[in-house]
Amino acid sequence: MLVPALALVFFVSSCSKDDDNNNNNNSNTVVGTWSGTGQYGTTAGNPTYAFTLNFKADGTVAITGNNSTAIDLATGTWTMVADSVRAFYRYAGSSAEYTLSGKYTAGATVMAGTIGLGTVTTGVGLFSVSKQP
Repeated sequence: MLVPALALVFFVSSCSKDDDNNNNNNSNTVVGTWSGTGQYGTTAGNPTYAFTLNFKADGTVAITGNNSTAIDLATGTWTMVADSVRAFYRYAGSSAEYTLSGKYTAGATVMAGTIGLGTVTTGVGLFSVSKQP
C-alpha cells in the first residue's frame, strides 16, 4: 500500500514541474519581445532606426520605433496568417494605420518582413528583428 502511494506522489510532482516549464517557455511561439531595425522605404541604403515588437499572448502588439528625432509608440493587434505574423497598428497621435507582415516558423529567433500603409503589407518599409530571451 505504501509503494503505490509513494509512486503517485512522485508522478504528480513530476507532472506539475513539467507543466510549469512548458507554460513559461515561449521559445516556440511568436509571443515575446523582438528587437532589431526598421527601415524607411524598401530600397537598399535607406535610413534605419531601432525597432521593437512586443507580441502579447492576448493578440495585442506594442511597437517602439526609435528614429533620430523621437521615440514612436504604436499599439495594435496581431494574428498568424499561414506562416506569417501580421500586425495592424497605429502610432500614438497619428491617424495613419499600418500593417506589417513577417515570416515566422516555430522556434525561429529571427524574423524579417515588410510594412505597408492601411491593410497593404508592403511599400512603406522593411524590418528585421531577433527574439529576446
